[in-house]
Amino acid sequence: MPNDKRIKRDKNGLYYVRYEAGFKADGTRNQKFRGGFSTADDAEDFLNEQKYNLRHGTYINPEKTLVCQYLNKWLEDRKEELSPTTYSGYEVNIRCHINPHIGGLRLQDLKAIHIKDMYKALQKDRDVTIDKEVRHFKKLSPKSILYVRRVLSKALEDACIDEILEKNAARTAKSPEVAKHKAKFLSTAQIKTMLEKFENDDLFVPVYLAVVLGLRRGEALGLRWENIDFDQKIIMIRSELTMYDGNPIFIEDVKTEDSDRDIIVTDRIIELLKRQKISQKENKLAMGKKYISKFTCQYCVEKGSKITEKEMKATDFICTWPDGVIFNPSHVTRSFKDRMKKFGLPEITFHELRHSNGALMISQNVQLKGASERLGHSTIVITNDYYGHVEKSVQESIANTIDRAIWNDE
Repeated sequence: MPNDKRIKRDKNGLYYVRYEAGFKADGTRNQKFRGGFSTADDAEDFLNEQKYNLRHGTYINPEKTLVCQYLNKWLEDRKEELSPTTYSGYEVNIRCHINPHIGGLRLQDLKAIHIKDMYKALQKDRDVTIDKEVRHFKKLSPKSILYVRRVLSKALEDACIDEILEKNAARTAKSPEVAKHKAKFLSTAQIKTMLEKFENDDLFVPVYLAVVLGLRRGEALGLRWENIDFDQKIIMIRSELTMYDGNPIFIEDVKTEDSDRDIIVTDRIIELLKRQKISQKENKLAMGKKYISKFTCQYCVEKGSKITEKEMKATDFICTWPDGVIFNPSHVTRSFKDRMKKFGLPEITFHELRHSNGALMISQNVQLKGASERLGHSTIVITNDYYGHVEKSVQESIANTIDRAIWNDE
């Protein structure tokens, strides 16, 4: 049996804890109960955590805690375990879309109807006050509202697990239906035209890598010269450049284990990369001290990343502006869209360059498995969801070819 008298065992052999969480409004002690622990150590760990929270003022009293207080603490507690992009997305959803609408409710009073009303509000243009400043937001798409719902539901589910809440109201609050996304693709002719238009543009290299290799934006911008094996003609996808708190940051590990991959490339791409390397060296010589040769990733510094023991060089990166400055991923997305409109090309997103690459592979009879591995998808199912309809057209073409061969159809 545990030494602490507040930890006891029930008739089912499980451990439970009784503890005091301050005082109620009438001055009586606020007695709390938590059961279901399989070991005494687990019960003791929980008790110690509550004692720590009470001492430091971070204890959550379900009867008094507001939704905004709980969500803010929930997010802060998970900051270390979330990727910077995930954390940033959660933070924006909580601060800008959830708290202004339901943040003032008591956590215990939160009902599905409140969440449904929030979804209705998010589907309209609106003015909300955030940090004493009135901000205007355009209506959110059903897909964006789905992201809001996921964050809220995850937080409330954790509250249920911690026995702060009895049920997760976000589960039953229906959000707007999200139409299945149909990615836009460029045809082979359109890809060639686009690359010709971009040939003398500063965005040419990242655009080329995205559409010819199917790289994600962060993978293309995060490529460094050490990731290129010129002799074996291999590009190694190991890291990415993404956004955090409004600034570009370097992530040493890519999105998933499947995203970590080696891509065999052609002589044409190797020659392109060699020209890019020469161009960077020439720009550096021509601009002298005006050339930006350093890149400090503040997130890496905060995380104590080994890569910042010796400050990264901007010239380590393949994709840079002529003055050596690292590309800002958000700026690339906006600038690409502006250029496509300027060049009179289909107004697709930068990410749809990757989809165009996938569709091109399938249209050229590349096996779905091979395309999936090259794109870094975790399963072939994802590839099929995106490009299955393209594969169907390929199969139809093959069927017609066989018919013509047998029956001499014109």
